[in-house]
Amino acid sequence: MTKKIYLDHNSTSPLSSGVLEAMLPYLNEEYGNASSITQMGQRTRKAVEDARKTLAHFIGAEDPDEIVFTSCATESNNMAIKGTLDAYHSKGRRIVSSSIEHASVRNILYHLAEKGQIDHVVTPVQQDGLINLEAFEESLTPDTILVSMMAVNNETGVIQPIQEIAKMCKEKEVLIHSDAVQAAGKICIDVKEWGVDLLSLSAHKFGGPKGVGLLYIRKGTQLESLLHGGRHEKNRRAGTENVAGIVGMAKAAEIAQKRISNNTHVKELRDFLEEKVTSQISHTFVNGHQEKRISNTSNICFDYTDSSSLLMALDLKGVSCSNGSACATGSVEASHVLLAMGLPQHQAHAALRLSLGPSTTGEEISMTIEALKNCVQRIRDTHPLWRELVNK
Repeated sequence: MTKKIYLDHNSTSPLSSGVLEAMLPYLNEEYGNASSITQMGQRTRKAVEDARKTLAHFIGAEDPDEIVFTSCATESNNMAIKGTLDAYHSKGRRIVSSSIEHASVRNILYHLAEKGQIDHVVTPVQQDGLINLEAFEESLTPDTILVSMMAVNNETGVIQPIQEIAKMCKEKEVLIHSDAVQAAGKICIDVKEWGVDLLSLSAHKFGGPKGVGLLYIRKGTQLESLLHGGRHEKNRRAGTENVAGIVGMAKAAEIAQKRISNNTHVKELRDFLEEKVTSQISHTFVNGHQEKRISNTSNICFDYTDSSSLLMALDLKGVSCSNGSACATGSVEASHVLLAMGLPQHQAHAALRLSLGPSTTGEEISMTIEALKNCVQRIRDTHPLWRELVNK
């Protein structure tokens, strides 16, 4: 059997050691409803509130009550954007985002704009994937109510200057929401230092279970509820709490926080991968700012290939990676992120994302390099432009 090498941690991560064990009691004997006044219910309520404290500490929030539990970051993003629009529509209806946002932000804004509910302004990024700050600042008009800006790009790993962006927002009295899904466990998150009003996370991106996320809501920020029903989460998000998932997310956060200091090892493996690939496979280059990137992510263009064929060829050799966002799987369109960075269609179609994890080994990276060399050559041998190039 072919050894399986998992290099798709930005899509989803395996459960960190100890997370399942922390969850199990709340899937078995401790199944009480956290809203119940019974002893069983109060035990699960304590577990939820302890997790809230842990996660508040994880992101640098002053008050655990600023944390609202959701089902995932997609829900958190919907809650942040639609809840702000409902609460602040009397001030204006202009919402600003970047050209590289995740589909769970991008498509919400497109939907609201199509319905005529907002004026959506998209600010450009530079070739290195960083936001164009001059164009961004010009976009902040008096009727702007919200900026939604990701902290870390899911495809390239580029880290945006959120603190600087938030400062500009504060000067114009504009709320700022950040989708920080790819930041968790890779860089330190500090909502006070960053200056954000709203921030989204998803547990399964940093070693927790799927089906649970959170939205940080800075104290004093007005936000209308997205879901209506019971008075859960202090009347901010209706629905019985996923106690096992919440406990698992808190445990994963504790582990992820400790691992951040060990990200140097992951970066060394990532840098080794990039150096060997770009030196041993011709017509390749890395997308995104070379320094302002999270340590685990590499987005590489393999000219004269197509990423879908390359992805499947690698999968047959036991290497799991991605040709973009997991939420865009099945799409035949080139990455909107790479197109926004100025890549032409044919190169945006030829890029792969390899995202490492804490368990990735040097042996796996060496095996991946050999698999890439083999697969890229086989695909190029069938590419008419490649044959034309080598026959010159």
